Amino acid sequence: MESTKRYASVGSAIAVASLIAAIAAAELVPDPSWAWLWTAAALLAFCAGIGYGVSGHFNGLVIDNRNRVSLSKLQASAWSVLVLSAFLAAAIARIKLNLPNPIAVNIPQELLAVMGISATSLVATPIVLSLKSNEAAPPGQAQRTALMLGDDPNNVVPAGKVYARNSSGDAQWLDIFRGEEVSNAATPDLGKLQQFLITVVTLSIYSIQLWHLFGANQPTQAGTTFMETLPAFSANMAWLIGISHAGYLAYKAAPHDSGTAPAGSSQTPALQDNSVG
Repeated sequence: MESTKRYASVGSAIAVASLIAAIAAAELVPDPSWAWLWTAAALLAFCAGIGYGVSGHFNGLVIDNRNRVSLSKLQASAWSVLVLSAFLAAAIARIKLNLPNPIAVNIPQELLAVMGISATSLVATPIVLSLKSNEAAPPGQAQRTALMLGDDPNNVVPAGKVYARNSSGDAQWLDIFRGEEVSNAATPDLGKLQQFLITVVTLSIYSIQLWHLFGANQPTQAGTTFMETLPAFSANMAWLIGISHAGYLAYKAAPHDSGTAPAGSSQTPALQDNSVG
């Protein structure tokens, strides 16, 4: 109980300080590019503070209810930090210039679509896995998988066919590349690998676009059009991300073992809801 209160207190302090730092960076750093970069860093610190306050771990925001690091949570968090930091930095810069309607910073529709796709995947993942949590896994498979992952077999809480741990301290970053079921939780998941690579590439490209846009639009030169819109996002790339997410969810829904275990197998039906994946 005391440790939980301490985590909450420290995490809350970090989160509040990070929000103040995000606004201060956008307000006080004179160079627009660096102002945005420091704002993004402060929002990342905010996410870390919230995660620590909730779970006692700085990556707690991306740990799901099965105590595994979640790729869908990581993607949604990354896009949120990137877009919101750019919007905040641009809006405050426009406020400092006393421009009319300073928060009217246009966010391209394709970028909004990508954020919506990530949010949809975040919501759909637990729905897909909840179906598998009602199916029994082969007897002993969860314990064998735990040994392959270096987990204590006694601390594994299998939710049907879905692999889950007892403690958030056991979460591993490599979970974002592994399968979800007790039969494949210790093996690479190509759907997740593809998702991760596409996300990293698109986030990197758009971050570079933002850096150059902030740098090219110096307040004294751009006038009333300063940071009027965020960089355009390729429609083809948005389609690629959408198709990738659809394939990712379809692959997640497909069975990855030799069949359903007998009805009498000893699996604990638990953790059948909340955000996972």
